[in-house]
Amino acid sequence: MSGLLDKANESVKSTEKKSEDDVSDAVIDVFPEDSNGSGLNSQKLQFQLGSLAVLIVTMVVVFILDNKAIVGGFTLDDMFIPGVLISWLLFNALELKEKKFDMKMLGASAGAILVVSVAFAGLAILSSGTVTISNIEYDGDNNEIDLDFYGPKGMDYTIEILVDGKVEYTHEATINVDKGSHSVDLDDFWKGNAHDMNGKDLVEYEIVVTSKGGEDSMTFDSIMNREVDTAFIKVTEVFETDETNGQSGGDKTYTGITVQMIVGMGNPDSDYEFEADYFSGTIPQTIVSDWTADVVVKYGSSVKYEYNSITADEGIVNGLGEFSFNWVTLPGTGAGDLERSDFYDEDGCYTFEVTIENENGEIHVDSSSKIKFFWDANEANENDDEDQPASSENC
Repeated sequence: MSGLLDKANESVKSTEKKSEDDVSDAVIDVFPEDSNGSGLNSQKLQFQLGSLAVLIVTMVVVFILDNKAIVGGFTLDDMFIPGVLISWLLFNALELKEKKFDMKMLGASAGAILVVSVAFAGLAILSSGTVTISNIEYDGDNNEIDLDFYGPKGMDYTIEILVDGKVEYTHEATINVDKGSHSVDLDDFWKGNAHDMNGKDLVEYEIVVTSKGGEDSMTFDSIMNREVDTAFIKVTEVFETDETNGQSGGDKTYTGITVQMIVGMGNPDSDYEFEADYFSGTIPQTIVSDWTADVVVKYGSSVKYEYNSITADEGIVNGLGEFSFNWVTLPGTGAGDLERSDFYDEDGCYTFEVTIENENGEIHVDSSSKIKFFWDANEANENDDEDQPASSENC
C-alpha cells in the first residue's frame, strides 16, 4: 500500500512542476522584449530616426537656407554645433539613459555623424554653384572686419560693402578648395555708429557677395557701434572727522574725492545731474571700442589738475578696468583719491572736461560734468545737518 501512495505523490509533484513550467512559458509569451521578429529594438530605432531627422534639418538650415542674422549676432550658421550635438545625443539616448557607456560605440556614432555632416556640407556647397557668406567678425586688434565665404573650388566672386545702400568698398577674389576669406579695414567704409544709445537705427552696414551662381548678402550692424561721444564724471567726497573726548562726530575736514568715469554713446539732449555722491542723469550706452581720453579738472578757465592719457583697447584699460561695462575709478594722487591739495582752490563749480579721440570716428569734447563743492562752508558749520553735499545744480 505504501508503495502505491509514494507513486501517487510523485505523480502529483510531477503534475505541479509541469503546471509551473507552463505558467512560466505563458508569462514569457505574454510579456515579450521590446523588439520585433528581426531582433531590432523599436525604442532605440525611434531615437535613431529622430537623430537622423534632427541632423537633416540642421544641415538644411545651416547650408541651404539664407544665412541672415536672427537676433543680434546670432545667425543660422550658429545652429550647426548645437544641431549636431543634439543629433548625437538622440542617437545614443537609450544607452545614455540606461548608463551603458560603450565608448567605442559612442565614438563611432560621433564620427559617423561628423562624416555625414561634412559630406552634406560639401555637396551643398558644390551643388549650389554659388559663393555664400559664412561669417563676419570684428577684429579689434587690427580695426578691421574678417569675412569668410563658402563656395565651389575655383569660383570667382565679388565682395561689396554697402552703407545705407551705397557701395563703399569692392574686392574680387577666388574660392580656394571650398573656402575664401578676406579682411577689410574699417577706415575703408566707416560712416559712423549703426545705432544710437537707444538702439535706434542710424546707419545700415551690409556685405554682398556676387558669383556666377547668384548673390548672397548679410547685414552686420550689431558689430558696427565703434564711436564713443559721451563721457561723464561722478565723484565721492572724502572727509575725516576729529574725535572729541574719544567720540567721533567732531569737526569735519575734506581730504579729496574719489573720481569715476563712464564712456559710451550718449544722447545729446540728456542733462548731467549729480548730487550727494549720486549720478541721476541718463548714462551713455557703453560699447566695445578703441579710444583715448584726456581728463582735466578746471576751476573757471584755470586748469587745476590733468590726468595722464587713458587709452582703451576694446573698452578695456589695463590697470583701471572695463569701460565697456560700467563706471570705472580713475587713478588718484593719494590712497586712490584725488587729493584736495591737487585741485581745490575754494568753494565753487569745478568742470571735469573729457576729450575723447576715437580710433574710428571723431574727436569729442564733453564738458557737461560740472560739480559745485561747499567744503569751506561745510567745515565752518558747527551743525553737520546744515552741510551741503556736492551738486551739479546751479553750475
